[in-house]
Amino acid sequence: MLKRLIVAAMAALVGTTIAVAAPQTAQANDARVYSTPGDHLVNGRYWNTECDMYSEKVVRCTTDIWADKVVKVGGSYVKHQGWVFNNLTYLPSDRGQWGSNPLASNRTWTAEDGRQWRTECDNATTGRGGCRSYSKADVTTLVKGKVVQKEQWQFNNIVQFSSSSVPAVTSIPAAAPKLDGVPVETQPAAYQTCKASYYWQGQRTANGEYFNPNGYTTAHRTLPFGTQVKVVNPNNGKSVVVRVNDRGPFISGRCLDLSRAAMQAIGGTSAGVITVNYQVLG
Repeated sequence: MLKRLIVAAMAALVGTTIAVAAPQTAQANDARVYSTPGDHLVNGRYWNTECDMYSEKVVRCTTDIWADKVVKVGGSYVKHQGWVFNNLTYLPSDRGQWGSNPLASNRTWTAEDGRQWRTECDNATTGRGGCRSYSKADVTTLVKGKVVQKEQWQFNNIVQFSSSSVPAVTSIPAAAPKLDGVPVETQPAAYQTCKASYYWQGQRTANGEYFNPNGYTTAHRTLPFGTQVKVVNPNNGKSVVVRVNDRGPFISGRCLDLSRAAMQAIGGTSAGVITVNYQVLG
């Protein structure tokens, strides 16, 4: 019984391999987030939970959190806000139903796909009447603009057991009231590549303000004034976010003319003109 539980936990974990903000460590101070279907706003963050009947007597709830994550777009990794897997919660059920299932007893094991798992039950972390499972996964993060991949233990799911004081939940709970303002994930913008120069001469910019060589701004031929652009120097991984306030550069092959401070931030003033990757943030 419940053999499919292992498969479901493993499938859910795949979504965590691109998390940049380690969302699995985020915990809501309202436990209903993990057991009530629908959208929630707790700790100033948005959560979404969906529940289904995973067996005749076991309810499984999957919780996502709105967070920063790293996704691959057009061959490049970009930081992006969206829904990220937080954890699976198996609502209280009779311990006897789980039998020898590894998600419900203290053990370590290796799944058929070679992934390592560890389950802890009835300890200080889980409390009596529960088990937590962890799996080793490859996690991609951005550190100082550079992509770093490492294998680490990731929290995946919790199994709750019923008792004389904790009744079993054998049907999907009622959904939370509708919540306004829930963010909707959009397709992340891809990075583009071009040549970038910089300038420092004092002058009035095309949007009417006085040019500040120490500010983080840039000239671009077509992007609307006020647009935020992330610029990355691929040679050293350094990045800076600049605001479009001027027009130019009007030299073939170049698409950005950065302020001196912006170019210094990504280490390119000595070269004068460098190849950059840039992403329009909006």
